Amino acid sequence: MTVKASSLRLAILGLFALRVALAAARALDLTPHQGFREGNEGAPTAVVQFFDGKNKIDFQPPHGWRPTGGGNSVTFLSQDVTRAWMKLTVVEKEALEPPAGDLQAWAAKFIPPGSEKVEFVRTVPSPFTIGAHESTEFVFTFASFGSRDSISICVIDLSKTERLVMLVSSDTANFIRIRQLAIASMFSWSAGG
Repeated sequence: MTVKASSLRLAILGLFALRVALAAARALDLTPHQGFREGNEGAPTAVVQFFDGKNKIDFQPPHGWRPTGGGNSVTFLSQDVTRAWMKLTVVEKEALEPPAGDLQAWAAKFIPPGSEKVEFVRTVPSPFTIGAHESTEFVFTFASFGSRDSISICVIDLSKTERLVMLVSSDTANFIRIRQLAIASMFSWSAGG
């Protein structure tokens, strides 16, 4: 190998390592941290904080819902409705692009494994936004452990490389209320310094 080829190879490896390091530095980390949001009046509001590189994100989940997990996903469990939960997952956009632009089929991959009799219910364009980024929601029902459950799968592209997926599920009888609570909580998503 010549010195020129060796230098070129090192330069390419260096650029690749830099790209990986920059991507990791900007990646949304959904590890929950306790925080407070200061308002204009009254006491500060308790929030869950995430980090996107050096930027802090404040998020207020539905009241009483407790976070578990971290890294690329966090799940919030309802304290008053059995089997009701909300999960936020960040995925690399390029790794999971939908085939032929079929975002509904791509979203359906997030339906819990082992689900049976899956039925598509509807698409809801932009039930919430994060900054200028609009979301798309897909609602399905499915059979699981002898009951009928519903799931909302919202997809929002945060950047050219990251996609946030919000999953909300409960038994069908409580789904409308649980879905409304989860979507309302997404309006609290606030990026700060």
